[in-house]
Amino acid sequence: MYLAELKLWNFRKYGINGDQFETSEPGLVVRFEKGVNVLVGENDSGKTAIIDAIRYVLKTQSQEFIQLEDKDFHKDGTERTSELKIECTFSGFSASDAGHFLEWIGFDDEKKYQLKIWLTAKRKDNSIYPKISAGADVDGTYMEGEARDLLRVIYLKPLRDALSEMTHGRKSRLAQILKSLDVFKDRKDEHGKKKKHLLETHRESYGNEVNDYFTTDPSGSVVKDTINEFLTKDFLFHGEDRKAAIKIDDNELNEILRELDLVLEENKSGLGSLNLLCMAAELLHLKEKKTGLKLTLIEELEAHLHPQYQLRVIDFIEKNKKEYGQFILTTHSTTLASKINLENLIICQKDRGAFPMGHKYTQLEQGDYQFLQRFLDATKANLFFARGVIIVEGDAENLLIPTIAEIIGRPLHAYGVSVVNVGSTAFKRYAKIFLRKDKDDVAHEKTWLGIPVSIISDLDIRSFEYYEDIPDGERPKYWICNKKLYG
Repeated sequence: MYLAELKLWNFRKYGINGDQFETSEPGLVVRFEKGVNVLVGENDSGKTAIIDAIRYVLKTQSQEFIQLEDKDFHKDGTERTSELKIECTFSGFSASDAGHFLEWIGFDDEKKYQLKIWLTAKRKDNSIYPKISAGADVDGTYMEGEARDLLRVIYLKPLRDALSEMTHGRKSRLAQILKSLDVFKDRKDEHGKKKKHLLETHRESYGNEVNDYFTTDPSGSVVKDTINEFLTKDFLFHGEDRKAAIKIDDNELNEILRELDLVLEENKSGLGSLNLLCMAAELLHLKEKKTGLKLTLIEELEAHLHPQYQLRVIDFIEKNKKEYGQFILTTHSTTLASKINLENLIICQKDRGAFPMGHKYTQLEQGDYQFLQRFLDATKANLFFARGVIIVEGDAENLLIPTIAEIIGRPLHAYGVSVVNVGSTAFKRYAKIFLRKDKDDVAHEKTWLGIPVSIISDLDIRSFEYYEDIPDGERPKYWICNKKLYG
């Protein structure tokens, strides 16, 4: 199963298309692919809103506290709306996965399993009242319990503190990951009683040694005896027979796992290495997960990572998506954008929406997709991050256009314009990626990407032979120069 579609009504920057909330079309629709999905776009283009909307509906494996706030409601003029709705649609169910959601699952137009989950919320009297429901139609029924837990996602936040995620403590993410593995799950003996894990046995043995130190060893017992002296002589009432002990008292497996750290053994690690360590641990969780949704949300995958590490990580994700499930990533990295298959790229545009760049959505021919994918590098991938694109034929234009823009007081970087040098006249193999498949909707502001594209080429003069089969009236005028004068 995978997240196929997300719809937003009155969530943050996305309002509604219509006058009445109950009957209106969503302000944003995003369609996702089964494997890898990469959201690109400038700041405030809606990437985080998409990720957060998914988190609000599905919750996370780390069980972090997530709560709707006033700022999550769309601001219409000066007033915030009083209602919002988020809809997640899931497809691609196996028979075993569908069995976990029998009460809510339905069928799509192709008679395949489909599950829809809604988060609706209302603001009233300075309070917010959320509701989660699921089903095959808009009414749905309340969803909670085991079925809800099977839909939790893995979430790696931007500028994440990987060190604290993998460090011991009550909220240790490492402990949560380890506890989910089969090797750390509760076992029972032949009498039905809980069987001690090997770590619990080792911990108990170690605990007895620690306890003996504070009881029988002179250097340890003096510490305990001094505390008891203060306690009995100065703090407790006369006659109270209460003694202090210093001991390891809790040998349960959960407590042992919470005391563990995940570290790289050699030297002190930097943020980038810790980030990779954190991802590796989360992938372990996905590898062991047998049922339910496998979905990982990563904001700014490139955070703290050297470009070559970025390429290593995205290459692994793309090659192993069948085993590790669906990924929805955000990035500002042109290095990553050049590596991602165009079918998995989604461009987010301010006030316009999210536009998948797959073949079924654009006017670029299938053969041109293969061409563009081969020649896309970190420089050319910049066209997906720009507010405007100038496609040029060669190096001369690539150098001249920015210089001319500076001279006339219109520096390209100040307007978010990128120059893309294609090194040939194959302009259409690039430009048509910005044209949507449905020609009837291209003029509509919500279905046009809003990225103006200009093409500048040389005025190359063709050879005389090119014009021989063209009627005289349609030929361009040319003159044969005196060879003695002009060589």
